[in-house]
Amino acid sequence: MRERSQVPGKGVSVPVMLALLFLVFLLPCDTVWAGEDTEKRVLKVAFPEVDGFTETDTDGTRHGIVVDYLNEIAKYTGWKYEYINVTGEEMIDNFMAGEYDLMGGTYYLEGMEEYFSYPDYNAGYGKSLILARRNDSSIRTYDWKSMNGKTIGVYENARENIRRLKQFIESNAIDCTIKYYNKDQLFNGNLYPYLESGEIDMLLGNIADDTEVFRPVATFDSQPHYIVTTPDNQDVLEGLNMALEKIADSNPNFAEECYQANFPDSGTASIYINDEERAYIEQKKTVSIAVVENWHPLFCIEYAEGLHNGLIPDVLEEVKKFTGLEFTYVYAESYADALKLVQEGKADMMGAFLGNEEQGAEMNLALTQTYGTLNDIIARNKSVSFPSEGLVGAVVEGLQMPAGIKTEEVLYYPNAADALSAVNRGEADFFYGLSANMEEEIQRHHYTKVVPNTLVNNANDIVFAMKSPAETDLLTVMNKAINSMSSEEKDTLVNQNMISVGMSSLTVVDLLYANPILFITVIAGVFLLVVFLVLMAARSRVRSAKMQASLEKAEAENKAKGEFLSRMSHEIRTPMNAIVGLSDLTCMLKDVPEDVSSNLIKIRESSHYLLRLISDILDMSRIDSGMMTITSEPFSAVRLVDEVQNIMASEARKYDLEFEIHKKIKDDILAGDAVRLKQVLMNLISNAFKFTPAGGLVQLYAEQTGNRDGKAVYEFRVADNGTGISKENQQRIFEAFEQAGTSSAKSQGTGLGLAISRTIVKLMGGELKLKSEPGQGSEFYFTIEMPVENAEDIQEETSEEREGPCLLDYHILLAEDNDLNAEIAQELLKMQGAVIQRARNGKEAVEMFEKSRPKEIRAVLMDIQMPVMNGLEAARAIRKLGREDAVSIPIIAMTANSFKEDVDAAAAAGMDGFVTKPVDAEYLYQVLQKAAASNKDSL
Repeated sequence: MRERSQVPGKGVSVPVMLALLFLVFLLPCDTVWAGEDTEKRVLKVAFPEVDGFTETDTDGTRHGIVVDYLNEIAKYTGWKYEYINVTGEEMIDNFMAGEYDLMGGTYYLEGMEEYFSYPDYNAGYGKSLILARRNDSSIRTYDWKSMNGKTIGVYENARENIRRLKQFIESNAIDCTIKYYNKDQLFNGNLYPYLESGEIDMLLGNIADDTEVFRPVATFDSQPHYIVTTPDNQDVLEGLNMALEKIADSNPNFAEECYQANFPDSGTASIYINDEERAYIEQKKTVSIAVVENWHPLFCIEYAEGLHNGLIPDVLEEVKKFTGLEFTYVYAESYADALKLVQEGKADMMGAFLGNEEQGAEMNLALTQTYGTLNDIIARNKSVSFPSEGLVGAVVEGLQMPAGIKTEEVLYYPNAADALSAVNRGEADFFYGLSANMEEEIQRHHYTKVVPNTLVNNANDIVFAMKSPAETDLLTVMNKAINSMSSEEKDTLVNQNMISVGMSSLTVVDLLYANPILFITVIAGVFLLVVFLVLMAARSRVRSAKMQASLEKAEAENKAKGEFLSRMSHEIRTPMNAIVGLSDLTCMLKDVPEDVSSNLIKIRESSHYLLRLISDILDMSRIDSGMMTITSEPFSAVRLVDEVQNIMASEARKYDLEFEIHKKIKDDILAGDAVRLKQVLMNLISNAFKFTPAGGLVQLYAEQTGNRDGKAVYEFRVADNGTGISKENQQRIFEAFEQAGTSSAKSQGTGLGLAISRTIVKLMGGELKLKSEPGQGSEFYFTIEMPVENAEDIQEETSEEREGPCLLDYHILLAEDNDLNAEIAQELLKMQGAVIQRARNGKEAVEMFEKSRPKEIRAVLMDIQMPVMNGLEAARAIRKLGREDAVSIPIIAMTANSFKEDVDAAAAAGMDGFVTKPVDAEYLYQVLQKAAASNKDSL
């Protein structure tokens, strides 16, 4: 039942009423629907902007304590809400004039029943604060005895808050004096000047007071607040009483949960640096931090691209603002070296420790509070399955393999690059490490046999570490600084450092400079023709595969399709090498017209689109051959939905659509295939964007509907108000290569997306379903069960910068039959100072090598598919020549053949490396340098 304050109030003026109202709080944009038997009614709700109670995000989403309550109430009543933005000054008058049905955050005031109808149950309690001056170190937050002998100032009319203050003082045996002030003694409605002047030591306030000026030293519940209606709305009052009673009965902690959700960091304002700590800071001045150079996303200051500084420098900048400490960096070549610097006392702290408290203790380290959270993943060799028995795992030196990952043996490597190379060679089966760091390393290099595995996605708490026993003042100051940062501030610092570093740019080509418009026209025509041929050929192959009646014919078709995909991969990658290479080179031309630059950007985007089409075709191939699998890894449902929102929001803006996310998540950490689940959701949302006209609405619902036998039951829905789908098309669109759109502008893609999504959902134990009517929009939905899990661990990387040309006077024999691809390769190599000789087929390459002086040619770049003699035959012929350098000369395959069997065939023919087209220039340079070094003829 409601608790009422003992403040007399008959005949109270509107200004007084306004002062005694806590204001209302908001309701989200999504509408909660009742059951079929409940009348749906739209209620008008006053909505002022009040932190934690009624807030509106920049995207228009409403949230706060009042919104949380109204959403829960709507589940029982079927109400819908219309939120009306209003200021606190005009809200009371408008409410009493009947402009709103509901108003939240209202304190009970005796005698006000004439104007407000209070329900029998409150919506939680406000929070009262005891405030002290920030520089008064005699009062300590954690020590109530420090309040003895002090004076607390109170506003005498705040009787209910005073009553609760006295209970707090009595229950904690605090011996202090309460000093009362009347209305005439207020300054602009507050008592701040009396605290600032020292007339009182502490002040009784509430959660809305300015904690930037004063320091909270104690917090306790104050008087309750209500969601009220007008006296003539008795049916609404009855609905409030019914719903609030059910809420309290089903979850007695609902009010406290709402408060914690909307004030997650309410205790940070009480943290401050005391006099002793300030003296320590003044004496210490500078703290040395051990860091690994070029360690994305933790330390990126040394990156030439300069996209971000890294999480460690950003967090230390916030620590500096709070404490005044300065920081210097001690650089280490590896994670293990950074640990050693701290353990040997050569650095005060380690910038990022990637382990738990138990592991820290084993290493004689003291850890600070967490300042960020990152994920770990597995990268495995394509030839192995994970998890399975007898695997050899790899981690970075200084880290430990989690106990939950079963291995036959664990190998340790100095950095991520070495570990990934070991997996690529087959020396290790998989590598466990920091997700963002590993992904960035894979982007920078070509690991043809390495694939990320979705089975492991553990959350890792990132902390500073210092030698144990710790320097107590330093540990305390660092913990205070970290704890003074809100959760949102920490997440922002993490997110702004997750940008991957891009590839380096290229120089000009004279051919392109002569006629860029003609180049663009030709490339666009070739591109469209390639896409058309790929789609038609793939459509024909997949359809014919489905028509095979017997197992023998089906196996033969699968083999033919594999050969087709290999051939088509080569045919696509050959022109793509020219498209990507020449597009990037043209961008670097001087005085390129603006419209030409715009067209080049569109070509790049179309190139990425083509690669997505190819990925869909390969996914469908895996499905047809029964090789599509679903893994089970711990992941955060909240983080997954947020990532989908971040990725798809920009696409929604491009289509001029409104995009909303509605999530109801209780069990956040689940076990499942997060990558495949995200693929399904993004596929469904992308389809909704295509078939919803500008100005329309697309919504994603991610709702936990239950929990049984340790498994969370989740329902995912993607709804739009677009064109809809006819009954006759609703089953057809789930078939491979089928599309429901009648417009080529809308029916983009291979038509495989829904077929792939349905298969993935089925493998997860659910069924992808559709509800739609023409002109009424569509809703795709499915329900899956996922085990509830906990979370865990991490890792790093180094990279080298190159100064000047790396292939100066380096003689290379280039065997390439395609003139345009040869010219691009020659331009890339000349940029690094190489001297190039070109052969137009394999036979010509063998003859040119045979006629050259011994060791004159230092490397051979060999295309595979060439006339007269192919690259494999040419490589074997060179190796058989009777001269010393024929055996040791590095022969590198540079080809559009990209399947594993192509790599194996190249190695069997005596080739030392493998570079796929489109050519990554940086990777090509690295392969040439590494091959030369292994030949004892380094650059």
